[in-house]
Amino acid sequence: MSIDDTIRIGAWFQGPTGSGQGGWTAHRFTERIAGPVTTAMRAPVPLETELTIVDHGDHWSLLDETADDPVTVMVARPWDPEFADTDPVSVADAKAARARFSDFVADHPVPYCFSCGVQHDSMQVHAGPLGDGRFAADWKAPDWATFESNAVDPGAVWAALDCAAAWYVAFSREERSPVTAQYAVDIVQPLEAGTTYSLVSWNGDQPAEWDGRKRHAASAAFAPDGTCVARSVSFWIAIE
Repeated sequence: MSIDDTIRIGAWFQGPTGSGQGGWTAHRFTERIAGPVTTAMRAPVPLETELTIVDHGDHWSLLDETADDPVTVMVARPWDPEFADTDPVSVADAKAARARFSDFVADHPVPYCFSCGVQHDSMQVHAGPLGDGRFAADWKAPDWATFESNAVDPGAVWAALDCAAAWYVAFSREERSPVTAQYAVDIVQPLEAGTTYSLVSWNGDQPAEWDGRKRHAASAAFAPDGTCVARSVSFWIAIE
């Protein structure tokens, strides 16, 4: 049975060129579902398309029903959250890490991503190496992603944590082009408009090395006082 809702990912909210950004889409999908879930990405997210949320009883799917055969874009399942911890990173150190971004990204793989693209109006999630195996970037939510309550749109946080993890996965060992396969986020407390946070990404509680084409990652957002305000865990597949 369908939940009484559909979602549409606007053209500007793309990640890979021509398809929706995974973190943003996962949030828009799962905010319609009660309780913590983990989301599996099954197909590229079509833009400017009505996507239907279907409740299967023990899981939910996000379907593109515009084709002759419906395409499953994402699947969400109930999940008992398990998030790894890491030491906080200062905004100054995160900013210094972001300054190293251009040292290793000569050819941006997703140049028009609204979260980490090269265009001036992207969210500029350009995580670079900290020097201790982790990646980091300083980040302040853009005005469009804040509410009148002064809270940051959680969808923007999901997108930022997704891209922060992507740079760690793609460049912290051998350079590879990964796509998100599984993703879960916990907003510990609402992020505030006008505040600069540190985004940190690392291997979480899993091995740091690639396992064939598979690799795990974690990412977290820290307030200036070192408080963890959001965190994610993800699983990635290298495109080969």
